[in-house]
Amino acid sequence: MFTWFRHRAIDRELTGLLDDHARVRADATMVRDFLLRVLEDNRNGVEKFSDEALAESTEIIDQVGPGAFYWMCDIAAQMVTLSQASLQGLSTNVSVELGAQASAQEIVQLVVRLP
Repeated sequence: MFTWFRHRAIDRELTGLLDDHARVRADATMVRDFLLRVLEDNRNGVEKFSDEALAESTEIIDQVGPGAFYWMCDIAAQMVTLSQASLQGLSTNVSVELGAQASAQEIVQLVVRLP
């Protein structure tokens, strides 16, 4: 009987971990997709800070919390570091993996790795 309870507890704990991982991955995907959307909007000349974009960003912050804001800032910092390295003629893992003709979307997909 004790073994059965122990197995049930382990099953519950494992299920909880898998659920947490799925939630984190979904949240990370939502943030990455928003970043790609902003990138596409910028490329197409869409109005910055539109009501639609702000509503979507509010929804993300409400769902994910302050971690989303921090993660977006961290992504921006990584992009600045990549730009600085490029301007200084330094090679980065991004330039090595993607080459000189990489698109902005490809760079985001490489830099923003999901858990």
